[in-house]
Amino acid sequence: MMGGGGSGKSHFAAQKILIRALNEKPVDEKVHRFLIVRKVAKTLRNTVYETIKVKARELQIYNYFRFIDSLMEVRCGNGNKLILSGLDDVEKIKSIEGITGIWIEEATELTRGDFLQLNTRLRGKTPYYKQIITTFNPINPFHWLKDYFFDNITSDRQKRTTTVRSNHLDNPFLDDEYRQELQSYKDIDHNFYTVYTLGNWGSAKGIIYDPFPTDISYPKNFDEVIFGMDFGYNNPTALVQIGIKDQVCYLRELLYESKLTNSDIVARLETLKIPKYADIYGDPAEPDKIEDISRAGYNIKPAIKNVKEGINFVKRLKLISNNSNININKEVNTYKWKEDKDERLLEEPVKLYDHTMDAIRYALFTHLKDRVSERNLKSFDKSLNEQTIKIYCESYMELKYKYIQNQLPENEYLPIIQEELSLSRDDFQKIKSYAKEFYNY
Repeated sequence: MMGGGGSGKSHFAAQKILIRALNEKPVDEKVHRFLIVRKVAKTLRNTVYETIKVKARELQIYNYFRFIDSLMEVRCGNGNKLILSGLDDVEKIKSIEGITGIWIEEATELTRGDFLQLNTRLRGKTPYYKQIITTFNPINPFHWLKDYFFDNITSDRQKRTTTVRSNHLDNPFLDDEYRQELQSYKDIDHNFYTVYTLGNWGSAKGIIYDPFPTDISYPKNFDEVIFGMDFGYNNPTALVQIGIKDQVCYLRELLYESKLTNSDIVARLETLKIPKYADIYGDPAEPDKIEDISRAGYNIKPAIKNVKEGINFVKRLKLISNNSNININKEVNTYKWKEDKDERLLEEPVKLYDHTMDAIRYALFTHLKDRVSERNLKSFDKSLNEQTIKIYCESYMELKYKYIQNQLPENEYLPIIQEELSLSRDDFQKIKSYAKEFYNY
């Protein structure tokens, strides 16, 4: 099931599985076990799991099921089960026996290897037909899904495959506001209109960044850690942590959530245990939000919002992502230059699905632009000038915070920190003095 935004793909899949679980009763003690997956488990709770609950209420069959929130599992009174799991929880999936159906939400998140591994889980005789449902937006014309199921599909696979294309016009239940938003894409960008409004395969033309590598392990410690934040309300507020180690930037998506007030954002920062001293660079177009977060004690500053120069700067750095960064990995594949009505590229990015991309640019460009030379973008000045004192100070405070949390006495943890930072006694004293003077830490 491929299609545009608001076409009802996920609602249909949830509805179909609920009805099958209710109507296709166990035979000879053989029950249905529907496996519902996304690439990362944590993305399921507020998306698919909630959608299933909503559909059960709408169909007035909620009371026939038991929803076990702690396990993200749905049990029908007749013994059938809906089991939700991420592909990052490999051991859990391996332990699930007798899978009779699979729904893959956001199938573009998966590799071809992921899909083939899931396909092998549908084995053995059952009283029911076995089926995989995939739901996705056709964002990338070079994705393996297009090649496997559309361009180079074998005759045998074609016989066993049904393709459903849909867009918002196929969904009579869509609210008018969202429908108007999808129609507005026609005046914003040709490619976004093609994908999210019409539900057709998009174009790779004008993509700003190459996909970030995701198969590289992250170091345990970083030279420094910074944060970028893009604000929204109807759109998501995004918070990205960037750990810098040996001139490589490691990305970690911490927050991507809509409908957050300023107090909600502060609460999220507290829950995420963001250190009060950490450098956070926020969207300069939202000074009131920055002011409220700053008054809560966080070291947040307005970022430099020179979009074109900032993008060019970030493109010259080495950025690493991982499979848990669902929205970062999705946005980097669709973040593109705007096209005019003649499909000519403009030097302006499309302002859609760009929240983590903005957060990353805010942090890296603002924090590093005066430190990274044009002649050698991969080398940072390591002498103890004011800039590098600040860098070491941040690492010092992070380590100190860790050891205080572990209830280690000061006379024991200070020598350890000095050794970890590889500083002389005099230089270490400078760092401690700077932390006390400027951060009262």
